[in-house]
Formats: sequence, C-alpha cells, structure tokens
Amino acid sequence: MKKHAFKANLLEKLKSISKREANLFFSLCEDQSEVIKTKRFKEVLLNSGLKSNDNRLYKLFQNLDAHGDKIVFEDFIEIVRTSELLVEKALRGELAIPDFGDFSKNLDSMFEDVKKIKSGELASYIPPLAEVDPDQFGVAIVTTDGQIYQRGDCNVDFSIQSMCKPFNYCFAMEKLGLEKVHKHVGQEPSGRQFDDLTLLARTAIGNLDGKFDRVPFNPMVNAGAIMTAGLIGTEESHSQRLRYIRQQFGRLIGWSPKDEFSTELPRFNKDMARQENFTGYNNIAMGYLLMATGNLPHTQTKLHNDIHPDEDEFDFYTEPAVTEALKLYFSICSLEMTSVEFATAAATLANSGVCPITQDRVLSQKTVRNCLPVLQTSGMYNASGTFFQQVGLPAKSGVGGGVLLIVPRLMGICIFSPRLDKQGNSVRGLEMAKRLTSKYLVHIFDGTMTDTSRLDPKLPIARWLANSCGEAIWAASNGNIRTLESLVSQQRDLAEGDYDFRTPLHLASAEGQLEVVKFLLDQGVKPRADRWGGYPISDARNNNHQKIVDIFEKLNINYTEPFHLVENPKGKSDKIAKFDDELMVIELLFAATRNDVEGIRHLVAKGVPINAGDYDLRTALHLASAEGSLEVVKYLVSHGHPLFVRDRWGATPLDEAKREKRSSVYNFLKTFK
Repeated sequence: MKKHAFKANLLEKLKSISKREANLFFSLCEDQSEVIKTKRFKEVLLNSGLKSNDNRLYKLFQNLDAHGDKIVFEDFIEIVRTSELLVEKALRGELAIPDFGDFSKNLDSMFEDVKKIKSGELASYIPPLAEVDPDQFGVAIVTTDGQIYQRGDCNVDFSIQSMCKPFNYCFAMEKLGLEKVHKHVGQEPSGRQFDDLTLLARTAIGNLDGKFDRVPFNPMVNAGAIMTAGLIGTEESHSQRLRYIRQQFGRLIGWSPKDEFSTELPRFNKDMARQENFTGYNNIAMGYLLMATGNLPHTQTKLHNDIHPDEDEFDFYTEPAVTEALKLYFSICSLEMTSVEFATAAATLANSGVCPITQDRVLSQKTVRNCLPVLQTSGMYNASGTFFQQVGLPAKSGVGGGVLLIVPRLMGICIFSPRLDKQGNSVRGLEMAKRLTSKYLVHIFDGTMTDTSRLDPKLPIARWLANSCGEAIWAASNGNIRTLESLVSQQRDLAEGDYDFRTPLHLASAEGQLEVVKFLLDQGVKPRADRWGGYPISDARNNNHQKIVDIFEKLNINYTEPFHLVENPKGKSDKIAKFDDELMVIELLFAATRNDVEGIRHLVAKGVPINAGDYDLRTALHLASAEGSLEVVKYLVSHGHPLFVRDRWGATPLDEAKREKRSSVYNFLKTFK
C-alpha cells in the first residue's frame, strides 16, 4: 500500500500551490491515482444542491465538458478558478446546507406525508382561482448559497396574490425610505380580517397638536398593500409602474436584462387582474377610504365646469389616484411565478437583499431588516400569532395557494397547494411548514433551547451528532468539570454516548478522572454498556484506577465484561494521526459510522487526516469496518488509510469487521493482509 505517499508526492511537486487546493483535489481522487474523474467532480457539485444551469457555474461546467474524462491537478486549479469560492465551499461541505442529500431525503418524506392531506377549499371569490387543479402541490427551497431543492409541482405558475405584499413594502421603502412610508401605513398587527375596512387611528407623526391620522394597520393587510402600491412611482404611467415592479421581482429571482441565461420576468395574468377589478368591491371601497383620509398620494384636482348637455345629468368624477393605486395593486396580485422562482425571492430576503443566484443586491440590508419583523407578526392573516408560535419564521401566504417562509441567513421556502383553510392559508403549506420546524432547528427562537432531538440544517449530520456528545466526552476525558457544569446549565444530556456508545463516564473512568466520575454520578448519570458490553468500571479496572472501581462497586448494578476481539495483538501496528480539532475527529468517525462518503470527503477536503484517532484511538476505518460501511471503507483505503491501526484495546479494523460479522468489509480488507 502506498498509504499517503501519493498525496505527499503531489504536495511536494506543487509547492507553489496552496495546500488548501491540494486537499480539495485529493478529496476527489480515486484508487490512489493523481487524477480525478470529470464525471465524479460534476456529481459532487450537483449532489451539493447546486445546478448545472446556475450562471455562476456555467463557465466551469463548460470547461469540464470540454476537458475529457480525467483531470490532473494543474488543470483542476485552472478550472475551479472560474468559480473558486463557490466550488471550494461545495467540496468542503460549507454551503448553507452542507448535508443537502440528507436534507432532501427528509423533505421528500415530509412531502409524501403532507401530500395525502385533502382538506381545505379553493378560493372561490375570484373566478380563475376556483378553476385551478386542487391537487397541485409543490415545494421549493433555495438557500443563500443558491442550493435548490424542488419537489412536485414546483415549476407550475400560480397567482401570487397577497404574497406580493412584503415586496411592495420593500419596493416602497427603497423608493421613499422607512419614515415616509410609515406616514402612510402602520406597523402593528391588526387582529382583523385581511380585507377589513377599519383603519388604525394614531397620533400623527410629528404632529404636536395631538390630532389623529387614520392609516392602514400594516402593509400585509389589503388596505396597507393598496397604500404601498400607491406609493410606488406615482408620477409614472400604469404600464411603467407595473414594468418596474416586474423587473424588481425579476431581479429578486435571478433575472437580468444583460444575462441570456437568466430566468424570465414574472408573468402578468391580465384576465386575473380584470376579474379582481370586477369582483373586488371591498378593495375598491378601501381605495376610496384611503383617499378620504388624505393619506393616499395624489395631485390636487380642480373641479372643472360641468359641461354635460343634459340638465338632469352631471360629469361624475372618479379620482385617478384611487383607480391607479387599485389597478396597480390588482395587477401585482395577478402576477404569476413558480415555487422555485418565489423561493428564490424569499432567499433574497434571507440573504439580506442579495439574490443568491446572481449576487445582485436588489434590496438594502436596512430595507430587509425593517420588512421581516412586520412580516413575522402580520404575514399569515389573523392566524399570524399561532403561526409565529408554532413555526416561528417570517412568512406570507396568498389565496392563490402559496406560502413563502424566510429563514434568515439560511434559505427561502415556497410551498404551493391551492386548498385553503378558513383564514385563507394553504392547508398543506401550513402543515409542511410545521413539519419542517419540528424536524429542524430553524424557529427564530430555537437559539434559546438546547434540543438534540432536532437537526441543525446548517451543520453536517455527523457534526451535529459530534456536537451532541463530543464536547462532554472530551471534557470528561481531560477532567474539565467547568465545561461539564456549563453543559448541565444548557440542559445537555451527559449520558449521551458516541458511535461506540462510549459516554463521558466511560472516558472519565478510563483516564482516572475521579472528580469527574463523582460529578457525573451526582448529576444522575447512570453507567451504561458500550459497543463491547463494557461498563465504566471495566475502564477503571483495566487502567488501575481503584478508587473509581470502589465507587462503582457500591452501586447496585449487574455489570458485564466487554468482549474485544484482537486476533494478533503482537502483529503489525500503524500510526494514528493526531488533529487539533477534536470535534472534527469525532465528526469524521460519525460520518464513517453512517456510511457517509460525502461527509468523509468534505473533511478530507478541509485537511483532516484520514487516519485521525479519537480518545480511544479509534479511527474512521475502525468505525466503518464495525458498521459494515463498505463504501466508506473503500474510500478510506483508496486514500491511503493505514490498515493496521490499533485502538485502545489493540483491535484493528479487520478485527472489528470480524467481531461484528461484516463479511463484505472483512473480505475486502483481508485481500490487503
């Protein structure tokens, strides 16, 4: 076996190239060759959630297609430089959602369960909405790095309706600023139906005489959305105003007038707008109510002489500012987009106003920061409070069946399913949102909890597992009671075991940390058996820590003795590498346990030694062999993992495969014996 020779040779030959780039290349190598397969490189990028039609990667994929089946190191450097940072993040597992494959599988499972729900009714008060297929269901997620998850009818156009409201608000703030916008519309939850005709009474801003203005409660109710629409481009024609709105939405979803690979502008459904105009009496009434308060922007119109020839008739006046505001509002509600497009718009809000696909700053950070709190408290009609408590994310629904959610600094979500509940929210949309936050730590207040039952999507699964136990185990091993006390205050479970079911109590006993053992027992931690049936008393006894043995003997527990298979204790023994980041070592071993080749590859790309050992001198090859993770075993061996590393008890990976009866792994490793 060459072990790490080919990596060392590679680095030696290319001293002028950074070690970081060499690690990226090495992580993709196969069969100890000094080339990578073009097909494998593409697969890794696509499996990370990126798309081949992503304009940030267009040049890179073009170069890969022109390059042939294999790539040498020098060519790899040139190819990745077209999208270096993005590619590096993908190869190192540092995109917004690093375990995108696992995330997608979990979302797929949720989707299939929620798809069975048939309750709710179509919106019937706007005729075109009553004609859509009620069984349509699509889910799209776009991260702040441009990773895309899509399932179901996520490329079907649907009417955005009230989902336009937060964006109208943002566009108005971009034009006029927060202070001027809020002279015309409030920021408070209404507690009323979205189409209620009541306006909020409040003391006029800057008015010292105590008089009251009447303005819409917030930009998320219809009156507020009509007002924000009326604030945008007041001096321009309707077509110019609508064109501006469509282009701003286009920039949110990745459209660019100069980019031939960009997405389309949102589609305008003229028939939908006409139907809204024809049936929207409440909205029309609101328009005139806003005019009556004097808050709707308008030019002062002089009354002209009546020129009607019939003495019983007169020229009936209709205020243009009202009709223009309503016409624009109806038009914006009648725009159509797909779930993927709207998820991209939501991701732009999650990304502080920068479109993740184009890196175009569409909205200022201040605008986004001012929009999200209002969206959080008022976005889900008069179910906003319940939704905030249960789901805890800024969100907006529309009677077209869409629901958008924003996870700040992580992702935008769009769920489309047209059956609505009594509040006008998508039934499946709400259920999908609830399931997402019950599986993942994305609720805005999850930072106040220590919850190891839910996953953090920002972490690889193996890192999440390492975090749940690793810090306590290392602290116990090193006698660090202060860290353990801190973990107790965070309500962390100090009885949690690792991939071998080794707990802090096992390691404290093995290393003779008497005070730690006493502390853990005082905290109610019960001795448990590890993978081999061994209790902490065996660790203490094997390492001659009699005082700890005495403590365990006083407990009323029937201990079993561990069984460690070591066929040739005096045989060959290879070195185990040390690595300063202890949690990354545990992450490496958890990835091996899960047969997670991508997780292993990410860590190799970060420079973690492939044969790094933990507190028990266990390596990734030990764990992959014990769990029968053949794909990981092959990857480790092909990247030079030594075969005869020995753990605390002298067992090699081959011993572990034999003890656990992992025949496929045992037969593979035996060929190298």
